Amino acid sequence: MDSLLAATASQWATDTNAAVHIQLISADSADDVLKAISRDPSEEEAEEEDEGGADVIQFHPAFTYSIYGEHERVFGYKGLQIFLRYAAGSLATHLDMRYAQRIDSLDTTHAVQLRADDVISPLQQHLSAPAVCPTAEEFAQRVARDTREFRPPGRKVHEYAGVDAGQTYEVYEGDFADARVRAYHERVQLLVMLYIEGAQAIDTADERWRVVSVFERLVLDGRASYSLVGFCTVYAFFHWPDHVRWRISQFLVLPPFQAQGHGQRLYREIHRMVRDDPRAVDLQVEDPSAAFDDMRDRCDMQYLLAERAFDGLQGAPVAAETMAALARRFKMSRRQTARCVEMALLRRLDRRDEQKYAAYRLFVKRRIYAQNADQMSAMDADERRERVGAAYQAVEEDYARIMAAL
Repeated sequence: MDSLLAATASQWATDTNAAVHIQLISADSADDVLKAISRDPSEEEAEEEDEGGADVIQFHPAFTYSIYGEHERVFGYKGLQIFLRYAAGSLATHLDMRYAQRIDSLDTTHAVQLRADDVISPLQQHLSAPAVCPTAEEFAQRVARDTREFRPPGRKVHEYAGVDAGQTYEVYEGDFADARVRAYHERVQLLVMLYIEGAQAIDTADERWRVVSVFERLVLDGRASYSLVGFCTVYAFFHWPDHVRWRISQFLVLPPFQAQGHGQRLYREIHRMVRDDPRAVDLQVEDPSAAFDDMRDRCDMQYLLAERAFDGLQGAPVAAETMAALARRFKMSRRQTARCVEMALLRRLDRRDEQKYAAYRLFVKRRIYAQNADQMSAMDADERRERVGAAYQAVEEDYARIMAAL
C-alpha cells in the first residue's frame, strides 16, 4: 500500500519552478490582453511575444521554496501551469492556473483520500492586495490603462540609451516617506523572494530605506510607456556622529533584461549617489552573491582606473593610511578598497621580479589572515600556512579573471 501511494505521489507531483510562469504584459487595449493570456505559454524562457497587439515577456522563477516549501513541489495535478501576470510597468497583478488533470476529481480506491494542494493561496499571501485584479477582464483593463498612464514612482536621477536604436532607460530613486514608492515596492516583494535566495520582505514603514529602480521607456503613438527592468533597495545606517553608511540589500535585474549591462548601470548610479551625499561615509553590500561581487569588482575597478586612483602606488606593501585615504575619497568599504588595490598592484606587477612578487604575496596573505584570524588562530602553524596559501592562490586567479574582463 505504501509503495502504491508513493508511486501515485510521484506521478502527481509538479516542480513549481517550472510550473510558475511570470508574465510582464503591456497592450493598448483590454481585448489584446485577453487574447494574449488565453494562449498557451511558449516553452521558451524569457521569450517576448507580440500576439494580437499585446507584448508578453515570459520567464520562470529561480526559487519557489519560500512559497511552496523546501522541495519546491506541489501534489495533485498533471499539466499544471501557474500564471503570475503583471502589468509591465505598474505591476498590477493577476493570478491564474490551468491543468490537464486534478487528482481529487478522479475516482480512487485508496483508503486514504488524496487531495490536490492549494497552489494559488500561497502566492496570494505575498501579493500587495491593492494591486491584485480578481478577474482576467479587470486585469486586462488595468494593463491597457497603465500602459498609457503609468509613470514610475520617485525622482528621475539618470537616463541612458540601450544597445538597440530607440531604446531608452530611466533610473528613479525614492524612499518610503513617498507613498507611491512604498506602495510600488510592496508589489515587487514577491519577485524578490522568487529570485534572491534567502531574501526576506523589508519593513516599508522604515523611511531609512531607499529604492533605486530602472525602467525601460518606450514611445507609443507619441506617449511614453514604461516597463520595470530592475531595482535595488539601500538602507542608510547611522554612523557616528552625524553620518550614514549606505548598504545595498536587495539587488535584482529581471531575467529578460539580464546580461545587458543594466546591473552595472544601476550599481554605478547608486555609487554615484553615495559619493554625492555629503553625509555618506561609504557603500557596503549585504551578503553579496558571487555574480554580484564580480559585477561590483569590474565596476569599481573601471571607475578607479578612470579616476587614476592608483597612480601614486609604488607597490606592495601599501600603508594602512593610504588604504584608508582611498576608502574615504571614493566612499568604498575597507574590504572593497583592499581588493581593488590588490588588483591594481597585480595588474602592474612584473612577476619575474621575485622580490616584488614575494612582497605582493605577503601583503595579500596578511590581509587574508587578518580577515580570518578567529578561524586561523585555532590551527597549528603548518595548517595555517597551507590554508592561507590556498586562499591566496584562489584570490590571485580570481583577480586575473576579473581584470581580463575590464
